[in-house]
Parts: sequence; structure tokens; C-alpha cells
Amino acid sequence: MTQYVHDGIAFDLARGFVDVIGVEWRWSGQCTETGEPLLIGSGDKTPLPLSVVYRDHGPLIPLPARPSKAMFKDAISGDFARTVEAGYVESYEDWARRTAGAAP
Repeated sequence: MTQYVHDGIAFDLARGFVDVIGVEWRWSGQCTETGEPLLIGSGDKTPLPLSVVYRDHGPLIPLPARPSKAMFKDAISGDFARTVEAGYVESYEDWARRTAGAAP
């Protein structure tokens, strides 16, 4: 995890962020001369310092971590029993028990 603290808030630069209007921001892998991360907004080519993005577009909301390849494979596996065991879906029996008392 690559972390940068700005205004008392720790930003995990390995994750992306979304601003209040839905623009996604990601770390470009570069920093300013003072060591501040440069972020690139979706559709933009010019990186901006994190402090500028935070001030002008914030707050910045961390995007959820992307699932690993193994998690993704488990979630779409043809092996339904294994997918249920992994906790991605409930079994038919659990669904039937949960919905048995539901009103029509």
C-alpha cells in the first residue's frame, strides 16, 4: 500500500478515488518536486497534485478494491457449490427458507 497523508487524511494511492460529481481519479505514479502525488482524472491527460484535486473536487471517496483474479473466478465459476461456499451467493435451500414466509 502506497500511502500519502494530506490534511490529516491518509490516501491509499493503490486505489482510485471518485469526486463528488463522479469523476474517477487515479495516481499517475508520479509526484511533484515536493513529493506530492499527481492524480489524473478520467478523461484528463494533465496530472494535478492531490491537494489541488482535494481542494477543487473533493471530498475524494476511495473506490472499492478490485476483486482479485481468484475472487472473480470463484464468483463466476461454473461450480455453483464452490461459489456458494465462497459466500458469493446463497444456496437455493437458504433462499427458500428465507422467503418461505414472504407474502405473495
